[in-house]
Amino acid sequence: MKRVLFIAYHFPPLAGGGTFRSLKFVKYLPEFGWLPTVITTNTKNYWACDETLLQEIPKEVKIIRAGELDSFYLHIILSKIGLEKLYQKIRDRFLIPDEKIGWIPFAYRKAVKELKKEKYDLIFSTSPTPCAHIIAVKLSYRFNLPWIADYRDHWTLNPDYRYDLSRYKIENNIENQLHHKAASIIINTEGNKNDILETFKDIPSKKYTVIHNGSDTTFPIEKNNKKHNKFRMIYTGTFYGRRNPITFMKSLSQIKKDIRINEIEVNFIGNSQWDINDLSKKYEISDIVHFSPFLPIQELNNQIIESDVLLLFIDSTPNSPHVVPSKLYDYLFSNRPVLGIINDGNAKEILKKSNLGFFADPDSPEDIKNQILNLYHLWETGQLHVEPNWEYIQRFHRRNLTEQLAEMFDSIV
Repeated sequence: MKRVLFIAYHFPPLAGGGTFRSLKFVKYLPEFGWLPTVITTNTKNYWACDETLLQEIPKEVKIIRAGELDSFYLHIILSKIGLEKLYQKIRDRFLIPDEKIGWIPFAYRKAVKELKKEKYDLIFSTSPTPCAHIIAVKLSYRFNLPWIADYRDHWTLNPDYRYDLSRYKIENNIENQLHHKAASIIINTEGNKNDILETFKDIPSKKYTVIHNGSDTTFPIEKNNKKHNKFRMIYTGTFYGRRNPITFMKSLSQIKKDIRINEIEVNFIGNSQWDINDLSKKYEISDIVHFSPFLPIQELNNQIIESDVLLLFIDSTPNSPHVVPSKLYDYLFSNRPVLGIINDGNAKEILKKSNLGFFADPDSPEDIKNQILNLYHLWETGQLHVEPNWEYIQRFHRRNLTEQLAEMFDSIV
């Protein structure tokens, strides 16, 4: 069996959307002739941890955990003495490429020790954090091993990139070097791939391959047709940057006039930079909106099973047509209708081809209101059903996606 050194900061017991891609690749790679050894962090200073995820790691996979100089503690200390702005200045000026920079020397040292001890065929790194790629490129050069970078979302091309021009130039230069030095680069959507090809025009397009996110979650195929006493909608993701539920909540506020308030329930589960409870009070819907910052994966899946409609939010930005939230792929396997409050783009195309999607304009409270009422009336009359296109959906199963990754590994070595 060939061996790959797999560098991933986000790995169990850390949870959240960033973890599952790495975990599932590691879970299925041995089936395709590749045994990974994972270099990851030993921190638990993260908003979501789920020890049960460790059970999915094959027993033959070695996990090497490296410490870090965690800026979290500096942030806490300076905040307590009223120097939050000083921390922000330190972060913006010195913590490049991000606040995980303190992991680089420790992870690099552990990886060097492992590569001196054992023979490996390939190095693979996945972001976030870009620190994983910086570690990988150094190892690739030192040990003369091919390196594949799993890029996922944009770095300096991200529309939410918030730093000044001087820092942008530094990071863009690092990013440019990484693109040139990697043997191959994986992107998670066709739209993001096109953005990168337009930016790094001197790099051959054959270096880039799209491997989508996915899911291997098992949900009941047959929806329980018993009519609940409440119409349940659920969102299982994060709100950050410009992505927020404000327009949706305005629509719910209007809907209170049209249906009995005790017949609708909305659950938001996930980390949020927006105060969901305050927003629900502001729009006078706190009696129907419930918020939980995090649930372990099995509890989260149970919540999905008990819901009638799954919610997907993508904010209106120039990059939004290329955004496909990782939660969408779990939704695909749920056998549930999905209300996509999204514009045209990659995510909408996937939902349409899956035969699961209902859609509303993310900038129109009236359009959102009408689509919610449409779904509510279908539920009320027992007609809220979908016929998923399982042949199409199966291409996003984690095993099939990992097979694509293994084929790429084979082509490089």
